[in-house]
Order: sequence, then C-alpha cells, then structure tokens
Amino acid sequence: MVYDDLECIFECLNHPLCMSVNLGAEEKLWCELLPSDKENNTKKYYQKKSSHHYYFEKLPCSSRRCQNRGTCLHTKRNYKLFECLCENGFSGEYCEKVEYSVAYFLSILAPQRLSESGVVTLQIGSVTTSVFCHVGDFGCGDGAWTLVMKIDGSKLTFHYDSNYWSNKEEYNLPGGVTGFDSLETKLPTYWNISFSKICLGMKINEELRFIVIDKIADSLYALIADGQYRSTNLGPYRWKSLIGSQGYLQQHCNKEGFNLVPESAYWKNKACKARIGIFANNQNNCGDVDSRIGFGTGGGGDRNNTCGNDGGPRHIKAMGYILVQ
Repeated sequence: MVYDDLECIFECLNHPLCMSVNLGAEEKLWCELLPSDKENNTKKYYQKKSSHHYYFEKLPCSSRRCQNRGTCLHTKRNYKLFECLCENGFSGEYCEKVEYSVAYFLSILAPQRLSESGVVTLQIGSVTTSVFCHVGDFGCGDGAWTLVMKIDGSKLTFHYDSNYWSNKEEYNLPGGVTGFDSLETKLPTYWNISFSKICLGMKINEELRFIVIDKIADSLYALIADGQYRSTNLGPYRWKSLIGSQGYLQQHCNKEGFNLVPESAYWKNKACKARIGIFANNQNNCGDVDSRIGFGTGGGGDRNNTCGNDGGPRHIKAMGYILVQ
C-alpha cells in the first residue's frame, strides 16, 4: 500500500529494474513495480478499471552512472536528476574518487568489496583511471589483481627497445577495462601501484597460463625503467609452463629477471633480450643467447616477437598480461 501515486512512482524510480507501475485506483492504493512497460511488452498489456498503468522515459539511473558500487537515486525535486550515494572510501559526483590510498584499496578493500571481477575506477595521482580488477583465483592465487599491461607479441608496441618501458605515458586506456582479450594497453598502474606479487599470463591459441613472481616494489616502473638487471628465481620449468608442452629453452645460462640483455657487448643488440623473462644458450655463457621466454622481448631469431617463446625450433607469439597485487 502507498499513500499516493507519487510515492508509488518514486519507489519505481529508485529501483534499478523498475520501468513502470500499476497503481490501484480503489480506496486503498496498492502499488505494483514492473520490469517492463506497455511500449516494450505490448502483448502483456491490458486495461483494467481497477488500476492505472504508468511508465517513464529513459532515466539517468538506468545507465549505471554511479561508479565503484555507488547507488544511484533519483531526486524528488526533479525525477530527471540523480545523485550517487557512495560507499565508504569513495566520493565525488559519481563516486569516482578513491579516498583511501590506491595500494590500500587494492590490497585490503577490493577483495572485500568486489564479489566478482569487474571494472574499478581509481584516482591515481591527478588522473582518474578505470581498471579491470580480477578477483579470485584465475591462476595466480586468491585476492584482487590489478592490470598493468597487455602485450600483443605480434606487434612492436612493447618491444624491448620501446620507450614505453622507461616513461610514464599510458597507452590505449580503453584496453584496461576489457579483461583477458587482445587489446594492448599500458595503464598508469605501471608507475603508481606498489605491490608484493606480479602475475604474468600468456594466451596462446585461446589457452591462458599464469605464473607468479614474489617481488616487493614501489611500481613496475621502478623495477624496469632504469634498465638495471634485477633477478628472479623461478627456474626454467616454471617459465616454460607459460607456453605449455611446446615451451623451449636451451640448456645453459638460464638467466632470468628484469631487463635481461646479453652479457657480451658484441651480442648486446644481436642476441635475445627481455624486459621480464628468461633467456638461455647452447654455449656455457650468457653472451650469444638465442632462446627466450618473456615479455617485452627482442633480438635473437625473430626480432619482432615481443611476447612469447623464441629460439631454436620455436617462434611462438603470445598475448601477454601483467597484473600486480
């Protein structure tokens, strides 16, 4: 029961699925919220003397204007206007501003607030950025994982020599909200997010595989931009697991980490290199290395393979994903 017709209408306006109402025309007014209207579902519409049918034009709250799980409410002053009721930790007209530090939100609050993977809008420095936040164990362990980069191994965008590894410029921001697809991207999370774990994924023939590096850093930019080598210790088997049964590395060297370049000056611009990964050699040295698995790669047999596995009989280009937690 409702007091008057306006009360019924506002109940509909503030319900995300309501498109129309039936309002009882008898002494005691009853109000029925409906998920459709006579314009969209004419077959189910029929007139009754005991009630009236009201439907509305497209309203602001029907387009999910509020971000970060904010609740959209139509104002009673004017039903064509709206306001967002923000959850704790967010503010702004659309709940687009994060009041906590980004690192705290991603590591502590995101796993609690997000029941499933989806787009989260973050205030990173002076820039508002939408990022696809992956929640749950999709291959890297539980928790919330934040996308940093997506690399298409068949393109030169993120070749080892690309300036994107050493600068603070984003690339194709829309690619940051589309999940594990083929759109390349580099987000402000590359230089603004601290972490203790890095999730590396490769997709080959629509099959995704992941490995995790335990590494504490202020950002991925801090690990890579200066060009200095920093080691990891996963081992060849783990790196080859990104490729699957076709994974190939030679027997010697097996040097891994960040900013991998040949140890011989002569081979520096001729042999394999990688921003993140592992390279190997048939010879017992790390000079003329000619097999690799990694992200942001170059040199060696296929100089234009920028993500995947290359060397010997293998020339596998992958779609690569870099996330942090």
